[in-house]
Amino acid sequence: MRVFGDKGRLIGGLLIATILLAALPACNASASEAGATTAKKSSKKKKPKWKTSVTVGLETIYDDNFLRYSDDYLDDFSAGTYPYKFQIDRQDTHIFAPSFDVYAQRKLISWGNTRFRFKFKRWQYVQGNVKSNMGFDYYIRQYMPKGRSLEFWYNYAPQQYIRELSYRTPLQPPSDPLEWGEFRYSRNVFNLIFRQKVRKNMSVKLHLNRSLRYYNQEFMENDIKDLGLRGTVYWDVHKSWRLTLDYGFSDAPARGANEAGETIATSDDSDPSYKRDLYQIDIAWKPKWAKKYFDKVSLRGQHQIYWFTSTKELVDDPYHVGRKDMVYAAQMVFTRKINKTLSMAMGVKYTERTVESPWKGDIAEDKDYNQRRYWIGLTYKL
Repeated sequence: MRVFGDKGRLIGGLLIATILLAALPACNASASEAGATTAKKSSKKKKPKWKTSVTVGLETIYDDNFLRYSDDYLDDFSAGTYPYKFQIDRQDTHIFAPSFDVYAQRKLISWGNTRFRFKFKRWQYVQGNVKSNMGFDYYIRQYMPKGRSLEFWYNYAPQQYIRELSYRTPLQPPSDPLEWGEFRYSRNVFNLIFRQKVRKNMSVKLHLNRSLRYYNQEFMENDIKDLGLRGTVYWDVHKSWRLTLDYGFSDAPARGANEAGETIATSDDSDPSYKRDLYQIDIAWKPKWAKKYFDKVSLRGQHQIYWFTSTKELVDDPYHVGRKDMVYAAQMVFTRKINKTLSMAMGVKYTERTVESPWKGDIAEDKDYNQRRYWIGLTYKL
């Protein structure tokens, strides 16, 4: 099974290498000469003003399995067999998601415009309020000559609820009391993004990210420091069609210990470290004949493979040793611009996870799931 992943990484690596080679000619151009020319022209002009934009949005979402429970988990929930494992009273929910997006842009240096952007979004769960959460995004993007730009992006998402989880470690005897608590984490993601237009109808993007996920103290052995690299190619095949190809790889070592002086090798806790491959394809279509109904329809297919890398004995870490998760997702979104300031989007997404493991226990019954999400949203530009 590992060979498949190596082949996939080879293809993804070739994609990223192609992006790098395509960007090199433009990167080698003399920025100083371009800057000098621009400065000479701009010296005769007035100092540019700030360009600003404020957009507010609201989505209403229906999710048929918002905690991503397996069929067996849902059977237990419906039967009321283990009430201490659940903080919810139904498996589906409605979500209201307001958002606020503001940016200010101005030419501060001779290379090009500098954009500062802030975005806030909250997901308020009507049923299962324990899952309600929010995210904050901060961006600084510097535009440069020859279709290039460099962007720093920071994302912060506090106290994300996953599910109720047992405090018992794999090596504790079954006779120990079984206690459950909220399984949560906070996420900090630092992103560096380089964009380059390589042809009139083609551009590329390289995305380096560092994701730090810190779990609540009772489950701190799950803390993750994820380092990822992602390459994207955007190709305008036709004036009505755009094709986007995407590959990403990440390495995510975990803390694997929850006491001072412990290491992964000496800890009695599990080791959830993993490596991940991501493959994605997007197709966007803007048919003229459908203008009355929508401006664009976008289709997305995504496949992720998680390779868990625990080196413990199977009996010591049955939930991670030799485990492979495969996550499939398909999405369709219709968008329409109603007028100059108001836009609408409607979408549907299906996600499925299947788990393979050498452990003959109930891991698939616990981790496999499928989920459907439907939404409609409006954005208004002030």
